[in-house]
Amino acid sequence: MTVFSFVSHYLHLPKADFHGMIATYFKTGAAMTWVVYFGFGIVLAYLYGTFFKAKLPAHSWSRGIIYALILWGAMEIVLMPILGMGFFSGSIAAAFAAFVGMALYGGTVGYLYES
Repeated sequence: MTVFSFVSHYLHLPKADFHGMIATYFKTGAAMTWVVYFGFGIVLAYLYGTFFKAKLPAHSWSRGIIYALILWGAMEIVLMPILGMGFFSGSIAAAFAAFVGMALYGGTVGYLYES
């Protein structure tokens, strides 16, 4: 997600500033915001390996993308309205950009857990 947030500008997608959203919502400094941001990524990867890896269909990276689809749905329906962005990040383009980022994250996590 971090790499995608930097690359999204070059793909002509809305910039996904998750770091800025966390900093605004939790009212923390830059260093603590990065810790929270990467901590969420580590916890979500651990949850995948512990609960979802054996239960999801498919194999390797495709299983990770299915997991990412579940995370994306929860993020767009629950988390984004809490953070003030509205359902599906307020626009289809932003929701699509978030989906691409989550799919890259999920595919990577699924692949790494199979290695």
